[in-house]
Amino acid sequence: MVLLYGQTPAKISRLTTPHDLHDEKGVALQLYKMPLRLPPPLDKLVLQLVEIARSHERMVMFNDQNTPWLFPTQRPGKPLTSSRLASRLRDIGLPSEAARCAALLDLCVQMPPAVLQRLLGVSPFVPERWEAEADRTAYAAEVARRSDT
Repeated sequence: MVLLYGQTPAKISRLTTPHDLHDEKGVALQLYKMPLRLPPPLDKLVLQLVEIARSHERMVMFNDQNTPWLFPTQRPGKPLTSSRLASRLRDIGLPSEAARCAALLDLCVQMPPAVLQRLLGVSPFVPERWEAEADRTAYAAEVARRSDT
């Protein structure tokens, strides 16, 4: 979710089973206003998390919404902390902040700002600013490449 949709570890760690929506069309997560369809294999991984959370409901159901966390801890009612999730991502070679920035930059080039706002909760001005930055970065890379030859 960090690499594909630019989500922060804080947002990911607070997901609960009701955020998961699955039907005949596939699996989606309700991160903000619109459900976000998940591609394979992420869809199956999220379903596995939901199954695990629901099988341990009695141990993890004591949060504010009284629903199971997708990333629970052994402390009832407490999700995995964002710092712990970020640490785990770093341990497998994924620096979450850099990955998040790269994902958002890529999404800003692919989708209109209004769509990003409804899917990911990104401010409508952020995608425009990032897209402009991507153009400047591409230009700088092209100039650097030309000067090397």
